Amino acid sequence: MDARQVEHVLTHLCRKGLFGDVRQWCESRYDCVYVVTCPDCGCRFVLSEAEFNELVERSVALQVCGVLPGSFEVRTPYPRPPLLS
Repeated sequence: MDARQVEHVLTHLCRKGLFGDVRQWCESRYDCVYVVTCPDCGCRFVLSEAEFNELVERSVALQVCGVLPGSFEVRTPYPRPPLLS
């Protein structure tokens, strides 16, 4: 995890007193990344799952900026295959 990336997102959003828009993008192999977009200027930050979890934890602690937990859109391009018995 790169704590500097989380700090960079928080610095950008908290300087403006905003909560970022979040989208989760998952590939067919189920590797996911999170894209946080500043609603003011459109600046985008790409985070790994561990970085995003850290960002959510720190945003909950701050309660004034960052990202809102549970308020993100999931984009999955391919359906998961059925479980084999």
